[in-house]
Amino acid sequence: MRDSMRLKPLHLLIMALLAALALTTMSVRANTDQLYQLSGMATHQTHFQHALTAAQQRYAQQLPRNVYESLVRQSNQRFAPQSMTDRAQARLALSLDEASHRQAVNFYQSELGRRIVAIETQATSAASVATMQRGIPQMDVSTERLNTLRQLSVSLPALELGVEVSMSLANLATQSANDLLGGLFEVPGNMVDNRRDTLRGQMQPDLPNTLAYVYRDLTDAQLQQYLEWVQSDAGKNTSRAMELAAKDALNP
Repeated sequence: MRDSMRLKPLHLLIMALLAALALTTMSVRANTDQLYQLSGMATHQTHFQHALTAAQQRYAQQLPRNVYESLVRQSNQRFAPQSMTDRAQARLALSLDEASHRQAVNFYQSELGRRIVAIETQATSAASVATMQRGIPQMDVSTERLNTLRQLSVSLPALELGVEVSMSLANLATQSANDLLGGLFEVPGNMVDNRRDTLRGQMQPDLPNTLAYVYRDLTDAQLQQYLEWVQSDAGKNTSRAMELAAKDALNP
């Protein structure tokens, strides 16, 4: 009996491997938590929740009560803050290699990184979004700075994330009506893709001027330094991982 209950070497090995895996997973999650906070992603998510609430309130004046109640119930479930955080962090952990992760943390802990995060999170706040929706002035910048901004507009995931957030908020009413009325309001997939392409086409030409406005308080040297980070291997990996993380957060 005692022999049958005794842990054999294979059992001990399996337990050791499981323990090591658990510790590794905890370490990755802790590191991901740090990057999620440092990069401003947590703040951006909070700002998205504010935008979601505002969108729900607008629909309250436009939709029948039963459709509106379905919209609120489903959107609150789909965009539950903790679930969004969990999906985003899981994708970050999967998509970002250790070396890129380490360099990303170093960048966001630097003086420039902290400045960038402050600027970008301010830009997604409700007050800033409302201001920009009223119209961004045409920024007067040098040819050199405009070239830097154009490169940033290509390198940063700002366009795709802007499209993704817009689509998520715009589709709330359609999805709720479709679920409530048994497919009567169902939108074919190609129409959704066309809307996505239309949004992208509308936003893309204005993106360099939008970035000129958002980063207006950075010096030319700081803006160039930011571009160098974004275009580095670690910067590219980080931007791509964050784009995927944001898309996973918005699309359970």
